[in-house]
Amino acid sequence: MTVGRALFLLISLLFLCLLFLRGFLLTKTEINRFSTCHDFRAEGQECWAPPRYKRAVLLLVDALRHDFTQYNPDITQPEPWQNKMPIFRELLQKHPDRTRHMEFIADPPSATFLRLKGLTTGGLPTFVDLGSNFGANEISEDSWVRQLSERGKRLVFLGDDTWMGIYSRYFHRAFPFPSFDVWDLDTVDNGVWEHLLPQMSTPDWDVIVGHFLGVDHAGHRYHVNHPALAAKLGQVNDWIGRVVEEIDSDTVLLVFGDHGMTTSGDHGGETHDEVTSSLFVYSGSDLKSDPGLEMGRVYQTDLVPTLTLLLGVPTPFSSLGSVIPSLFLSGGEGDKLDLQRAMMVNLNQVSRYIDAYSEQVAGEFSGSDLAVIREQIARAKHGYNHEVYSEGTVREIRETLQLIRDTCAKQWARFDIPLMVFSMVLTCLLVVALVVTETPISWVSFLPIIPAAALSFESLSLWSGVTHPVTVLTMIVCTTYTLYPRGKGITDLFKSITPPDLPSLTLLALLCIGFTTNSFVLVEDYTALFFFSTLLSLNYLSLLRQHGWNTQHAALTLTALLSSRVSATFYGCREEQFWCDRTWWLGDDQEPRVRSWRFGAALLALISHQYGMYRYLRGSGSLGMGVVRVVMGVLQPLKCGLVAVYWALSSNPTHSAVVSEETLNWIPRSVYLVTIASVLLIALRPAVTLVVQYPDKYQIYGAITCYSGPLLAIYTSLIPTLALLLRQGPSLVLPLLTIQLLSSSHLLRSSSTLTKLLALHLMTLQFFFSTGHQAAVQQFDWNAAFVGFTNHGSSHVIPVGMIVLRTLMGTVLVGLATPAMMTSQPEWEDRTPTSYITGSAVVVLVKCVWAALACTIHRRHLMIWNIFTPRLIIEMCLGACTCVMGVVVCGVVWWTERLTRDYLNKNLKRS
Repeated sequence: MTVGRALFLLISLLFLCLLFLRGFLLTKTEINRFSTCHDFRAEGQECWAPPRYKRAVLLLVDALRHDFTQYNPDITQPEPWQNKMPIFRELLQKHPDRTRHMEFIADPPSATFLRLKGLTTGGLPTFVDLGSNFGANEISEDSWVRQLSERGKRLVFLGDDTWMGIYSRYFHRAFPFPSFDVWDLDTVDNGVWEHLLPQMSTPDWDVIVGHFLGVDHAGHRYHVNHPALAAKLGQVNDWIGRVVEEIDSDTVLLVFGDHGMTTSGDHGGETHDEVTSSLFVYSGSDLKSDPGLEMGRVYQTDLVPTLTLLLGVPTPFSSLGSVIPSLFLSGGEGDKLDLQRAMMVNLNQVSRYIDAYSEQVAGEFSGSDLAVIREQIARAKHGYNHEVYSEGTVREIRETLQLIRDTCAKQWARFDIPLMVFSMVLTCLLVVALVVTETPISWVSFLPIIPAAALSFESLSLWSGVTHPVTVLTMIVCTTYTLYPRGKGITDLFKSITPPDLPSLTLLALLCIGFTTNSFVLVEDYTALFFFSTLLSLNYLSLLRQHGWNTQHAALTLTALLSSRVSATFYGCREEQFWCDRTWWLGDDQEPRVRSWRFGAALLALISHQYGMYRYLRGSGSLGMGVVRVVMGVLQPLKCGLVAVYWALSSNPTHSAVVSEETLNWIPRSVYLVTIASVLLIALRPAVTLVVQYPDKYQIYGAITCYSGPLLAIYTSLIPTLALLLRQGPSLVLPLLTIQLLSSSHLLRSSSTLTKLLALHLMTLQFFFSTGHQAAVQQFDWNAAFVGFTNHGSSHVIPVGMIVLRTLMGTVLVGLATPAMMTSQPEWEDRTPTSYITGSAVVVLVKCVWAALACTIHRRHLMIWNIFTPRLIIEMCLGACTCVMGVVVCGVVWWTERLTRDYLNKNLKRS
């Protein structure tokens, strides 16, 4: 029943989290209709507008932040990212009548797949689409790629293989290169450059798309102030200069980025540095300058109608972009009339999309919003005369298109409040059920909820129809049935709270309330450290009152406080933490002396850690018999040796002369395989209890640690693998966290259950931050996916799994160490972890409710997507991992108890 209860808690948490996210994460309905030339055929033309160019070359430089492309001669000592691309300034000065340079604004989230979708369809992304950044599927919406292909245009693609997953069947020729390895700065770029000029010299192409990745990967692997980024910017600068020389009068060159990057080299959020990219246009023919039509910044969606109408093909059906006026002025007769016609076609296309969307998704747009849009469209069309150019009409059309875009952006930021509230109410009911019941919950009584909840979840609108009230009624009935005959009541519950519980309750309340302020989230790493130190200090004062001065208590408290404080030096830095500075052992300094010190310190820490855990387990009687002894005595030294060899070779820049990359990759793979074997061996034979028969008595070894021993052995088995994922410098934190965990477990064994639960949760938070993470999209360590696997092929299962383990390793370690803190009595009935698993679930659920409530309250806050939403998702992930570890711990404990009982019964009867 213990494992079943843990599974029930896990499933409940996952369901409630998904239910809330369904109402909170924004979505929009895709309209699967496609534009044709017959929709708005221009008079005397085959399609919507006469083509200005016959060919186009599109060079997408991933993560090309706008200030990377600017040149300032007054800067005498530029940063590595400054003044590395003078080609744009040179071309603007040399050919002012052929060039334009603008800020290119992305719509957040600024992930590559979402940007490609916006750049090709002209639509607005939503936060829920962020999950598509892994393993993107073919885009079903209309796009300029599809339009060009269906109009007989021959597209040639070079670069990032993400394009092949979404548009492969539309390319005339393609030269894709693997893009997932962010440590590889050159393969994609060199491949693009190898084929770019030869393809431009062939006659059978109309549009060439080249997607460079080196700048983005240099940012991910290092940061903006690293020489590697400067080298990539300079390389791309030279290549653009070469391409410009090949542009003829019928061709237009567009160089642009899909997003920017933060100072740490990351992206995904909505800060200015992340969403501000650059667009540079070089025309083979003249571009007339008109101050009234020049635009210093444009949206990335504006590229879509601009490109399609310049090439004479229909604009995608769902595009919300506006044409960039200055690119339609050639200086020839009637060019302003052509611009005005293009803008009116653009308005008709967007107006048609809004009508189709509001018809297909009834009630999506309010009647007042539609009335304002249609009135503005009618006003713009009323002043239009296809034979006379009017600057006022052009301005009216631009304002109308901007109004429509703003209305759509606001509409698709509409939340399903009833569904969000419903999920939080269900969570509160579950918390109440867990807290006020003395006997185990009959989870079978909750089974009737499943079909009703499933019907509600699948409904287009949860609040409509009968499914929502049916689910609510079923939940109330099931909860009442569970609580009524065996509950102890809310009054009794409050009476059971003792004075030692009050500090823990206060700290937990402050943790929850803090979710409602963005300032708290920004400094939550140090707040968790402060709360843990406070809890440990209060616990020491309690021990001092009970037992007086005790050297061991003082030493353990000081050790735990000191190790937790030193582990804080491994915290990662959020973009908003301007005061934060990474320590030298976390940096990427490749100076030989620093590299040697880092390697030596990491190796010494790993060996000391393993030896210390071996001595600890042996001293607690957990190595008396069984496979645990073999794993700790044989397999662990083997893994440490492999890690040492890998670190020694990989940290040497010239290792390729000694061993090939593929051979080097087999070293961490071997560590992974031995780790899996070690964990399975311990899980299958976890019993560590040993009965020794003497002439006049018998002695039982390992009885007190029969639960914690196997789990701490699994904990130790994972350390070499986690050290590989963390890499040399950050792996120094692992022994500090273990010291903190074991010291705290000894100090808190006699404390109240609530104090233990809060201490475990605070350590979970602190371990998350100490392993270099922050509650921000940009802080995920993608490098973990490539330790031993530089090429994953088409499968993303292994890299995603390694990133998940890298991110949640702190929760895994704390979960495995839970019995070491919770159990101190040898009697079986006092050692079952059921109540502690339930208590952990209550803490997790309470915090998830508060995080969800904070997002609900601040859903219109400026920082909702950059601060509050990532924190909610991280809290849900930590909570889900806590429940998963509850299932694992309960399973191992149940199996250990069964094996140990059989062993003791057999040997004691014989004695």
